[in-house]
Amino acid sequence: MNQIPRCTLVPTRLCNEKGPRCFLSEVAPLEDSEKVKTAEVPQYESTLVYTGAEVPELYNVLKALPGCAEHYKVAASIKDGWLHLAVAEGERLLFANVFRAPAFSTAEYFIFNVMKSLQLNLEMSSVYFLSPLTREEKLSLYRYVKSVERL
Repeated sequence: MNQIPRCTLVPTRLCNEKGPRCFLSEVAPLEDSEKVKTAEVPQYESTLVYTGAEVPELYNVLKALPGCAEHYKVAASIKDGWLHLAVAEGERLLFANVFRAPAFSTAEYFIFNVMKSLQLNLEMSSVYFLSPLTREEKLSLYRYVKSVERL
């Protein structure tokens, strides 16, 4: 299992005012020598602040979220044992986070828990995945949601 993706999503106007390192250091330990990077997410007027060699998968999920056909958009990706999950209502971002998910059942738990906490009706919702799912994983999700789509 890879190290946790160290990232945070910040409103762009705040990120420009205080500087990105300030925000990331509040949620993740940073060495003085670590370079903090940013990636704009303009559709949500936000900036993903991160450290590491590559942009976290959460960025790809956020960029793909507008491609979901539903009014309530639920997009996810599983990469290196981490679930990257984002939810929006229309053009308003409601939720974005990364969870450790060593098994698909753990990813399902977090997806359903987030949907329930946002009071989304599971039976009327679709879940969109960037990462490929096995047939068994799709069938498992279909027991609870309207459809499972690939972005």
